[in-house]
Amino acid sequence: METNRVVIDTDILIDLLRNTTKVVDSLSEMEAKGYSLATTIINAFELFHGAYKSKKREKNLASTTTLLERLIILKMGLTSAQNAGRIYAELETEGQPIGLRDAIIGAIALTKGYSLATRNVEHFQKIKGLNLIPIP
Repeated sequence: METNRVVIDTDILIDLLRNTTKVVDSLSEMEAKGYSLATTIINAFELFHGAYKSKKREKNLASTTTLLERLIILKMGLTSAQNAGRIYAELETEGQPIGLRDAIIGAIALTKGYSLATRNVEHFQKIKGLNLIPIP
């Protein structure tokens, strides 16, 4: 399923916070094309976790908050939770596990009909039906 609604994964969000030109340009292009940019509550957690651990805590917390306020934040409902549980269990059973947070992020995007912009293609390609947008 290809969509103009995109969840931005944590690795890409970090590059945005670092003002990495290639990533900023890619996402600016998506915005110009009318893409709806979002992230999940799990990605927000990962960013805040990193900001609280950083040496420049206050600056990074402020930057993280400013970035997240510009995005749609997708939450995890019961259907997303069920899908995440299924995905996580299936991949474990197949001997292809991915991290729990990645399973949840992928399930939220899939359940809500969003593509996922990420550099972590290796993990997320294991989730059947999830449309990935690799970001260099």
